[in-house]
Amino acid sequence: MTSVFVIAQSAVTAEHIQHVLSVSKDLEIVRISLGEDGYLNHLQRSKADIVAIDSSRGESETDRITQEIMHTHPLPVVILASAGLHNGVSQSIHALEAGALTVLQLPDNTHEEQSRRAAADVCKSLRLMSEVKVVRRWESTLFESIAKAGNNDEHEEECKNAIEIVVIGASAGGTNALQVVFDTLPADFPVPILVVQHIAAGYVDGLVRWLSEQCALPVVLAESGIIPQPGCIYLAPDNHHLTVDRKRCILLTNEESVNGFRPAIARLFSSVHDVYGAHTAAVLLSGMGNDGAAEMRQLYDAGACTIAQDKETSLIHGIPGEAIKLAATRHILPVQEIGKKLDVLTRISPSDTMRDETGSTENL
Repeated sequence: MTSVFVIAQSAVTAEHIQHVLSVSKDLEIVRISLGEDGYLNHLQRSKADIVAIDSSRGESETDRITQEIMHTHPLPVVILASAGLHNGVSQSIHALEAGALTVLQLPDNTHEEQSRRAAADVCKSLRLMSEVKVVRRWESTLFESIAKAGNNDEHEEECKNAIEIVVIGASAGGTNALQVVFDTLPADFPVPILVVQHIAAGYVDGLVRWLSEQCALPVVLAESGIIPQPGCIYLAPDNHHLTVDRKRCILLTNEESVNGFRPAIARLFSSVHDVYGAHTAAVLLSGMGNDGAAEMRQLYDAGACTIAQDKETSLIHGIPGEAIKLAATRHILPVQEIGKKLDVLTRISPSDTMRDETGSTENL
């Protein structure tokens, strides 16, 4: 049984959260708090496995509460977003920066079959994320471990093809990983970057704004029909698969979910496999599940450069771990080294590849 400590905005939202979580017999709400003084004492006594915070608290409350929990009584923290209530988007994004694992979308109700399935998915995510090990002041500890890791590559296979596009997939714990990767990319990064980040509907706009503040490259929402430009980062919008067509233009589709997701990492990776093939660099960052792992193996077989975030710096090593199990990776790296590796790989030119294959061209 997974014990959940809920911090809600009001009695109304608390009742809705309670109704959604009641779908699972494996979850137990040990206490519902309205963020009153002394809630940390209640949390410590509750022996909860995970904390769920109502995003509709708004302003800086979500961020503040997350920071207090991570500094005083570290537990896995998840933000619960009610459908149609996005007034706390920016605060929720900052809560992710402070240590929250992800934002989960609550269904409007649990009466319809689709809503019941969505509620079951929320419950499943809470159960799985309750097992994530967190530490006091986790963020500084994480970056200390990254710094110590240096540029150690656990597993390396040489990539010789000229890279024309970078694709990145991330899920729970991926927002901070994206920030670290993008922060290490130079302003003259020579190829476009397409990104699928699993996040609750209505939150990707806030994520785009936040990432734009963190790195030297422009970060925008992807739009159908445009040709991805070098040095620009394109994030998949809500409820659309991000793909590329044969003309190398971005194509957004609303086809059925893949692996339970739309946008799905799998759809992005499979489309670049068909269009760019070996001239792709694909990255899987922290996340739960296996979305994109099999498609990374297809890219690997095609000769693409494939990179997985290592276990030590992943909040959740599900997706990159699945890719590693499939022997789909040429590099397994600490998150802070991934951007540096991408910068090196994208500087390889066709002439470099020819010299590697035939030897020096001098005196010919």
